[in-house]
Amino acid sequence: MMKLNEFIKIGRALFDEKIIHSTSGNISVRDGDSFYITAHGAYAANLSSDNIVRVNVNDKNRDDGASVEVDVHRAIYRSTSFGALIHAHPLFATVLSFDNDVIKPIDAEGSFYIKEVPVISAENAIGSEEVVMKLPPLISKYPVCVIKRHGSWAGAANLAECYNLTSVLESACKILYYKKISG
Repeated sequence: MMKLNEFIKIGRALFDEKIIHSTSGNISVRDGDSFYITAHGAYAANLSSDNIVRVNVNDKNRDDGASVEVDVHRAIYRSTSFGALIHAHPLFATVLSFDNDVIKPIDAEGSFYIKEVPVISAENAIGSEEVVMKLPPLISKYPVCVIKRHGSWAGAANLAECYNLTSVLESACKILYYKKISG
């Protein structure tokens, strides 16, 4: 069953930390043969039950109103045991994705939680069949991945763990970025 308070708390935290902006990104939680996902255009800093949609894991019968990334969430749930997913648009991780095929944290905290982050290229980075095919096999091995020029995906047992991975990724990417420009 959906935990609305968890959606609200994590959505707000992602926004407050500037990992997402206005209606960017999406959050989902698996519930057996279905999952709850933020609605298309939902403002993550102010989520309510009105902008969370229950959809099926195995078909598109209830997709009306769901995030445009619903097929990517579905594909990941079909091929992993993750209980939750966060797709975000962290600025520094996205900037680093332009010129890297892998992001490797160099700070102690970042490398403690994340050894390396694959960067996936896709012609159409938003909810495309290409991302549906490429992301699930990688995210099953690397719980946080980045789609080049687009944003991050984190999968874990629950939203709190997904949020931690996403937050650590962005912090590690800030350090990498500032280290690079400082010489």
